[in-house]
Amino acid sequence: MKALSQLIEDVKNWPISRFSNRRSEFIQEVSQTTQKHFESLDTEEIDQAIAKAIYLEKQRIKTNPWTADPPNESVFFKKLQKEYNDNNLEGEKRKLHLETLQRLIKRYAEEIGGNFNPNTFQFARKILTVFFYNLFHPVGFHSFTSIVKMKERLANKILFKGNVHQVREHFKDQIIVVVPTHSSNLDSMVIGYSLDLLVGLPAFSYGAGLNLFNSEFFAFFMNRLGAYKVDRRKKNKVYLQTLNDYSRLSIVEGVNSIFFPGGTRSRSGEVEEKAKLGLLSSLIVAQRDLLQNGSTKKIVVYPMVLSYESVLEARSLMLQHLKSIGQEKYTAREKMSSIRQIFKFTNRILNNGTHIYMTIGDGIDVFGNKVNEKGESIDIHGKKVDLSNYYIADNVFSINSQRESIYSKELAEIICNQYVKYNYILPCHLAAYTAFKILQKLNPGFDLLTLVQLTEEELPLDHDLFYKVADEIRNILFSLAKEEKLIYPEMLEGEIVEVVKSGIHALGIFHIKRPLFFDSFNRLLSDDFIALLFYSNKVNNLNLDDKLIWSKISL
Repeated sequence: MKALSQLIEDVKNWPISRFSNRRSEFIQEVSQTTQKHFESLDTEEIDQAIAKAIYLEKQRIKTNPWTADPPNESVFFKKLQKEYNDNNLEGEKRKLHLETLQRLIKRYAEEIGGNFNPNTFQFARKILTVFFYNLFHPVGFHSFTSIVKMKERLANKILFKGNVHQVREHFKDQIIVVVPTHSSNLDSMVIGYSLDLLVGLPAFSYGAGLNLFNSEFFAFFMNRLGAYKVDRRKKNKVYLQTLNDYSRLSIVEGVNSIFFPGGTRSRSGEVEEKAKLGLLSSLIVAQRDLLQNGSTKKIVVYPMVLSYESVLEARSLMLQHLKSIGQEKYTAREKMSSIRQIFKFTNRILNNGTHIYMTIGDGIDVFGNKVNEKGESIDIHGKKVDLSNYYIADNVFSINSQRESIYSKELAEIICNQYVKYNYILPCHLAAYTAFKILQKLNPGFDLLTLVQLTEEELPLDHDLFYKVADEIRNILFSLAKEEKLIYPEMLEGEIVEVVKSGIHALGIFHIKRPLFFDSFNRLLSDDFIALLFYSNKVNNLNLDDKLIWSKISL
């Protein structure tokens, strides 16, 4: 896809730039909003919220400290603990607890709050262009190419599919929330960079795990590029409410956002089948706030599916997944990489590049109705929908937490259904899925934990069998696409032998141990069944097992 022109040329006029200009006032607004939420609770609930927050924070500081943690945390919570204890000895317990709570909320709001610096963004554009250019191209490939040429060539390495032009149209008048799948620490950077470079959209705000700020280098940029911090170690109600209010109020302010509904990277390599409801529920409330404020803006949610040929963390993520499902039954069989493997890996890095595909789904409102190019919500019967009707009871706007919880679940389900439909299958995923399915069929009775611990000598796969199964699976994928249950996988077109070979060549190209490869005798082998399973799982949400007729294939 050719890079599209920027919708708003002047970075200082971007919504996120204008938002950052009043950061101090916004942090204060978040603090006050969260404070009001707790003021609506009874004294005992406030007491418990503070006590639990202090206890959990002291435990976290003791057992799991990070470099990115705010300074003087231990001192702050010791003082807060003493203050809380003293409050319980005073007569005005509620008033004192609310003052203590105010200090804690303010600290959280400051910690979470992001910023955006136009000068840093323009500098980061150049840095990331060089970074991604060298990551996706062979080392030394036109090393002295200009930044402009690098951008042009990156358009052939980072490829968009789906509703690209529709999201540009909606950006002009609506508030966009992109909800991608999540499989790599690169996701935030590559999505933000690519939406700017290729789709021509101004920068988005996005939630970034606090662990990413442990690196001073990354922290410098992320603190200035619209990222707000999300600390997944913090589970107390005060923090979660502050985070929820920050997300919701920033959207009401007109800030376009990116967040990952899965909450964290997919450890198994599967496309997410469930979404966390916390931030999704904030979208329901944010839309209500906009309507009550008389705004005509609509929050339009765009699911996005990322498809990598090589995920740097594939093996480590799958190991975490296997340990979580296998516990004491699973013991990783680790072997040192040989000099030969390391040499081959170095050669691959020097002589090969890779691709990333991003598929943008249908634009939907916060209730899951499709949004047309005019910004109108259209229900499943093709009728226009007035979103106010979702919030009105007895002719007035009402707050109904139970009702809005149901809306959040329905939105989560629709997003995950779109992940299935817009899951763009690449030759590497076809090859990995085919290999693992044959491995399972050749070892009946073996569970997943046993299969991934087989030695590579136990594989070699027959070529004809492999190509035949791959062709059967490919035909099923094409049929699903014709039924509009899957985005058409045109990368799988052509002679099946060539498709599979290209997939094997691209699969896990950044891994020292190859998930799938041909040896010197032209046998198909694997050095790493664990990584092979990770890439195979990209196809899992399509539930092909019932459609694949093994009786047609002679094993």
